[in-house]
Amino acid sequence: MNIDTAADLQPHADQTFAELGFLDVDHSEQINLFMEMVIKVSKAEQPSEVMKAFSHAMWKTMGDVGLITLTCKGLKPGQYKITRRIGLDGVNQAETDDPWGKREELPTVTGGFLGKLISTPTPKLCHHMNVPDDPILGDFLSPFGSLTAVPAFIDGVAMNWAIMFRKEPEGFSIEDLRESILRANLIGAMVNNVIVHKELRRLNEQMEREVERIANIQRALLPKHLPEISKLEIAASYNTYDRAGGDVYDFVCLKDPPTERTVDPNARWAILVADVSGHGPSAAVVMAMLNAILYAYPHMPEGPAELLTFANRHLCAKRIDENFVTAFMAFFDPNDLTLTYSRAGHPPALLKSPDAPLRQLDEGGGLPLGVVDDADYEEHTITLKPLQTLVLYTDGIAESLNPNDKMFGIPGIEKSLVDCSGEPDCVVGSIMQALRDHEGGVRPSDDQTIVAMQVTY
Repeated sequence: MNIDTAADLQPHADQTFAELGFLDVDHSEQINLFMEMVIKVSKAEQPSEVMKAFSHAMWKTMGDVGLITLTCKGLKPGQYKITRRIGLDGVNQAETDDPWGKREELPTVTGGFLGKLISTPTPKLCHHMNVPDDPILGDFLSPFGSLTAVPAFIDGVAMNWAIMFRKEPEGFSIEDLRESILRANLIGAMVNNVIVHKELRRLNEQMEREVERIANIQRALLPKHLPEISKLEIAASYNTYDRAGGDVYDFVCLKDPPTERTVDPNARWAILVADVSGHGPSAAVVMAMLNAILYAYPHMPEGPAELLTFANRHLCAKRIDENFVTAFMAFFDPNDLTLTYSRAGHPPALLKSPDAPLRQLDEGGGLPLGVVDDADYEEHTITLKPLQTLVLYTDGIAESLNPNDKMFGIPGIEKSLVDCSGEPDCVVGSIMQALRDHEGGVRPSDDQTIVAMQVTY
């Protein structure tokens, strides 16, 4: 066995390093072999790839050796499975080369030489070994005269063993045993890390698929097309922080019964913008619950506060833990252009007029939905005028931060609309452009929804 020593090495090829006493290890066969091994191990996606890289390096550096690895993980005391059995020919004689993926193919055995060897979780060193026959291994051990056996620990428990053999009767020293203890446990840790990483990757892929399903369901709750409402033009923007979000907007014709093909031009419309606290899949689930509750309302409501009271009572009954919902609910009547609205902890709507400053519709307030079951919700009614534009939004707009942690705020919305015509597309586009300029590349920390509606003649 050729082992490099400092005496075998030449000074470093770089003169500066050579003068400092560095040796040229770049041409060391052993160093290159081990570097090749650790690089392969770092890329391994399967436990078998780790063991393959390790076995190759071991045979290259240690010469004629045998190896048995076994596992006791998940087995009763005294039981074990042989995961790798390699003789002097370098061929694995175990039942499979993938004991992690095909563990069921490995027989569970007890007793024999190996059973005695692992009966206590301590390293073993054996010289002048003579085992011509064994009930488990047959004559596999007959060529060997010495061994080292070391346990590999997981959470302080000896779960696996690595047993190395040589033909020589005194082929291993106490130094060899010490190195084997370190080597076996380091390799064991690498294998375990690959197993854990593989399982985490599988679980993450499964979770990603589930999140995508939730996101698809949540997006299905949004209007497929913006409705045609008499005396209103509408535009909307919807952006989620994650794939599944907790914002929602909706329009429902308050005609009994409404149909998709025929809409009474004189019918009132319910308009909703709502936001679940937090974001992601949990918020999307709560939003789906709110949608189901509202659509289950048993009769034609008189006003928005009635609907919010109903939704609040049922959300409280569902015990949605720390989640709550803010909502702006309005009924629009195209016959007299009245807008009756109620707020459950939601930011006030903004009213843009051609000849007046931007106005906050901050009346009709109440607690967020899902906080207390006996909350009261007020209503307020205003009469809209042609060319006035109603701007509804969620707090992900106003609370969005720039790189200096400054919020966009209502002043940011107001400023973005100074030069806007008031047409819904202009409103949405102006706010979103100003918002992205404000964020300066900072990722939004919440879902962001805008609904703009302009009264027509």
